[in-house]
Amino acid sequence: MDHLITEELTQSSLSPFSPADGAAKKAFITEMPSSSSQPGQGKKIGHRGVDASGETTYKKTTSSALKGAIQLGIGYTVGNLSSKPERDVLMQDFYVVESIFFPSEGSNLTPAHHFPDFRFKTYAPVAFRYFRELFGIRPDDYLYSLCNEPLIELSNPGASGSVFYLTKDDEFIIKTVMHKEAEFLQKLLPGYYMNLNQNPRTLLPKFFGLYCVQSGGKNIRVVVMNNVLPRVVRMHLKYDLKGSTYKRRASKKEREKARPTFKDLDFMQDMPDGLMLDQDTYNAMVKTLQRDCLVRKIVVLFPESLTKTD
Repeated sequence: MDHLITEELTQSSLSPFSPADGAAKKAFITEMPSSSSQPGQGKKIGHRGVDASGETTYKKTTSSALKGAIQLGIGYTVGNLSSKPERDVLMQDFYVVESIFFPSEGSNLTPAHHFPDFRFKTYAPVAFRYFRELFGIRPDDYLYSLCNEPLIELSNPGASGSVFYLTKDDEFIIKTVMHKEAEFLQKLLPGYYMNLNQNPRTLLPKFFGLYCVQSGGKNIRVVVMNNVLPRVVRMHLKYDLKGSTYKRRASKKEREKARPTFKDLDFMQDMPDGLMLDQDTYNAMVKTLQRDCLVRKIVVLFPESLTKTD
């Protein structure tokens, strides 16, 4: 039965924030993409694995099926939302989930496709529409970037076990996230909304959408974010900074890579004087960071995995 379901989630009580050691910093790095097939890699990291044909899987769903479901789902939900009049964001909008079923044979609401049947959920659609508008992203441009061309799977997704996709125009990154991470982002949305209105220069990640693909009895949640560093920008030096010195030095194996990622102790050694900024830039950055830190007080912990591309 094809139908659109709208659910109201119960707002969870939020605990006071406990400051973490040091200021969490992260350089957003995107690796050169390749096709989703990675022959010869049988190692499973988290929910990410490789099937017998060499194709990446996530929760046993093939990358091709996941990409197709994401594009079909976003195409439907954004197009459907565009037909509805814009209005102010209400508190309940942060906890709404819309759901639509995509049978492979198609329905009166969804097109036929060659993937297994799946259900597609959209979290806080009205709130994320407001965020995209605030970031200057038109619905047509969002749809064109995400749905007009095949998504590109990043060839070096990191050790988190997540799968990353990049749009062909380099505008957006799609990352699979764990249930707790998606739940956290939902809780963060009211504070995120307030921060964007009061602090338009925010250095927090730009979140454009949170979705879930339900297929084969599994829930695969993905978040759409901005791609900070497009492929045309060649990185000559990379640092992964966490604000800690405990075991924060790049390994010998990492240093042997063509483009290694260094860590905090390496940065302190290589740049003992830090980064030199002019006074106005320094003042603006500190002010922005102070405001961004206020958002973190809404919850116990800001999951680092939501702020990085590995």
